[in-house]
Amino acid sequence: MIRKICLLFTALSFGISAAPKSYGSLGSEVDFLDFGKVTVAPFSYSVSSSYDEEYGAFNLFDSNPKSYWYSSGENKPEWIIVDFGSKRLINSIEVLVPMFRGKRATEEYEIQVLHQENWKTIFKNEKVDLINQHNLPPIDASILRLYFPKKEEKNIVIGEFKILLNGTVLNSVSNKFTGYQYPVPDGLLPEKDYQLPGAPREYRNGIHKGLDIYYKREKVGPPRRLTFEDVLVSPADGTIIRADLDYSPMTLSEFQRYSALAQKNGVTYVEKDFGGRQVWIDHGNGVMTSFNHLSSIKRGIKLGAKVKSGDEIGNVGNSGLMGEAKGNDENIHLHFEIWVDGEYLGAGVPTNQMRKLLQFFFSKSNLN
Repeated sequence: MIRKICLLFTALSFGISAAPKSYGSLGSEVDFLDFGKVTVAPFSYSVSSSYDEEYGAFNLFDSNPKSYWYSSGENKPEWIIVDFGSKRLINSIEVLVPMFRGKRATEEYEIQVLHQENWKTIFKNEKVDLINQHNLPPIDASILRLYFPKKEEKNIVIGEFKILLNGTVLNSVSNKFTGYQYPVPDGLLPEKDYQLPGAPREYRNGIHKGLDIYYKREKVGPPRRLTFEDVLVSPADGTIIRADLDYSPMTLSEFQRYSALAQKNGVTYVEKDFGGRQVWIDHGNGVMTSFNHLSSIKRGIKLGAKVKSGDEIGNVGNSGLMGEAKGNDENIHLHFEIWVDGEYLGAGVPTNQMRKLLQFFFSKSNLN
């Protein structure tokens, strides 16, 4: 693994090849992000060191000024590299540097570009504030480095490193796609790729448009499967735009009949939805979420009701599925969908990148 990272860094530093399609994992010191429409441009990043996985370099790109990258505390220079893989037009840089242990987390840094296999400094900042906005002469470059010439043993702490063109951030995930909490408290991201948005299906037009959540952490012991007793919460403030308070379960014969129709037809609008008992929430700014297969809905959750982040929505279940039709606890899980501007989140995003995108989206919960 160490050899792989070293080879990758060499490629990043000296521009031997364009950015690869995928590598690393969120929290590592080297990674590549390509979230389709969610990101302005695909880019890879690397850092000289990270104090801990929780304070990895991905915190530099989540549009959250209160999440930080911490370097190790060694007496050596530190750096952050962003590689777009091909030429980009750039005319400003923004760096957020918080206070750390009573003083600014770095006293100086340099903005560098890779020029003919050497780092060329184009700007030095020796008067560092919380928010440092640097307007640059327009440049075209594919690789930039923020360099910290450390001379003592201390951590460098950075909140945001933004590369911009005319005010548009090229290397960041918009706060529209971050800051939500996971709908299952202590829940785990699905382990199987076919449980993620964008996974292929033999029905419903061939695409799974949500994530299927089956497991949650326990305070002691291994993760366990969800049960009818597990509650679900709103991922953010919003307004209830659908609540199936008059839901009636499918009979076994109904389930079999509608299943046969769904296998033959691309359109799955039927008299009874396989999503079962549902709640939909409009979070504003074009973002909507839907909860499917609920066993019950919390009192007070109704059309037009306002909810806050973390408010209980209902209980997980298997409504709309074979288990409900049979009257047992088979296949209890939450099918959870995220819709942005009329499209499901993750459309066209490969599964390895989708896992990272979901960690950005649910940044209010620890899903590492």
